[in-house]
Amino acid sequence: MTTRVGLAALLTTALLPAFGAAAGANQVGAAFDPKTSVAYPPTPAVIDVTKPPYNAKGDGVADDTDALQKALSDTMGRHKIVYLPNGTYLVSRSLRWAKKNTKGEEAWGFNHVQGQNPLKTVIRLKDDTFTDVEKPVAMMWCGGFGSADWFHNYVQGVTFNVGRGNPGAVGLQFYSNNTGAVRDVAVVSEDGRGFIGLDLAPADMNGPLLVRNVMVQGFETGVRTGGSVNSQTFERLTLTGQTKVGLANRGQSVSVRGLSFAGGVTAVDAQSFTVLVDCKLSGTGAAARLAPGVNVGKAAFFARNVTATGYRVAVAFAATGREELGPAVAEAAQGAAGNPFGGPVESPGLPVAETPEVPWDAPAGWAVVDAFGADPTGNKDSSAAVQMAIDSGATTVFFPGSYSLSSPVRVRGKARRLLGAGGWLDYNKKTKPDLIVEDGESPGVVVEHFAPINGGVEVKTSRTVTFRSVEAAAVTFKGKGEVFFEDVVTNDLRFNPGQRVWARQLNVENEGTHLTNDGGMLWVLGYKTERGGTLLRTTGGGTSEILGNFSYTTTAGKLAPMFVTENATAFAFFNEVCYTGDPFRTLARDVRGTAAKELKRGDGGLSPYVSWAAVK
Repeated sequence: MTTRVGLAALLTTALLPAFGAAAGANQVGAAFDPKTSVAYPPTPAVIDVTKPPYNAKGDGVADDTDALQKALSDTMGRHKIVYLPNGTYLVSRSLRWAKKNTKGEEAWGFNHVQGQNPLKTVIRLKDDTFTDVEKPVAMMWCGGFGSADWFHNYVQGVTFNVGRGNPGAVGLQFYSNNTGAVRDVAVVSEDGRGFIGLDLAPADMNGPLLVRNVMVQGFETGVRTGGSVNSQTFERLTLTGQTKVGLANRGQSVSVRGLSFAGGVTAVDAQSFTVLVDCKLSGTGAAARLAPGVNVGKAAFFARNVTATGYRVAVAFAATGREELGPAVAEAAQGAAGNPFGGPVESPGLPVAETPEVPWDAPAGWAVVDAFGADPTGNKDSSAAVQMAIDSGATTVFFPGSYSLSSPVRVRGKARRLLGAGGWLDYNKKTKPDLIVEDGESPGVVVEHFAPINGGVEVKTSRTVTFRSVEAAAVTFKGKGEVFFEDVVTNDLRFNPGQRVWARQLNVENEGTHLTNDGGMLWVLGYKTERGGTLLRTTGGGTSEILGNFSYTTTAGKLAPMFVTENATAFAFFNEVCYTGDPFRTLARDVRGTAAKELKRGDGGLSPYVSWAAVK
């Protein structure tokens, strides 16, 4: 079996040379760094599956199914991390998440599986186990219980290897709401067989969620999406060797950036709202030469900077009979479009900066807030203890539990990563804000894996600040540093004049104005909203670009324009889902000087999709 251990990594690296190289700017496709080593200091919040009472072997020989399942069952909903050190963990049945943990406690999500390195941490299915293609089974099933309250779930840093002789295998069925991600994950089939690599359609209402830096190799279908809500965002996705289709979008609102595809079938089958940006599609063989790289149904579709080689055409609109496009598509859309003052509807093509990557420090040097007297149960005030941890000189400050705060904590000095285990800060909102990000020695700060930060965060620095996998009641800005959001849910974001902001999988849910860009630059890949009120207001010569997803209009759609632009530039390709009978009536309002014009629902067919531009 030692040969098997090496085989998964060989398949990953040999067929995908980009793996093993660090990702650069504007990376197309996934890239894994073999030097990455995610590790944590000893803490009850991190469950090492190789330690008692689980004792997984990770040798590729022993069956580790029971050990992994027990670790998952014990931790459901408990804001803990199930940690897999490097090794090959052989399984012989599906690993399943549950609505209750083994103590009988209700779980509302808050689950996290983390591997040490995706090239070296492998969960491998025993050969000839899931053989019935008519009854496919997932190696790992992450829930989906009929409502959109399965929050803040993560699978990261792992390879799912379905082995050989498993045509009925699904690598990973993932489900999360509001925040959640599949990150730095490979799903591979040693013999190319298998049903679906990554399945995001085990149940409706899946999302908002993020899939980032993920590779699927083999299977009939690489990635499947479905359901009508709540949006799914992809960035740096590599699909190779599928036998039916690479990415099949069947009802979901999807935004994709940086897709790399290679194979003999259609790369993307877009049967519902789809955005494709910066994608490279490579068809191989005679079948591909007769097929389109992208097949578009009747739904709204937007493409920019999509190239296809080896295909008959890059994009085919078979359902509507439109002219086919390719081999390179600079920009194209299907769906009603409008400009309140007339003229072309074109995206500004804003420059895209990648989310900053902060080095993962050796755990021995971390400041664990509990060691400074913080109470991980959240029963006692931990403000002073957390401040001491931040001021200790450590660059990583770790929060392995949930913590009460009665006064703001200042992020300063050498601290560059505040890392949680999915726990909360200030659940009872005893102070506002909970965190104040100030100037410090590091040029950037990352706030990562908290759900929620109920008193909010104030950004009061010229440094770059990144929010990754965070729920925050509010984020306010008093500085002008660059800001990155990746997999974030919050309310009423108002940026400072001139500020530059990039966001991936951004979910804003307040009543009233959701996003305000005053004179700055705002780029969003995958923007999901709830409730009524203007979703984006751009003013003061600013520029905004929204590349999908959709408004889940649950209240007061008729009371405000969906988008407002005042002497500024904006573009949106956007979807709306409304079950209340009160969708947005005014889709866009554009003010130039003292003149104002609007686009109403139904103008030129603007319903339910909106693609519009307002040029200053």
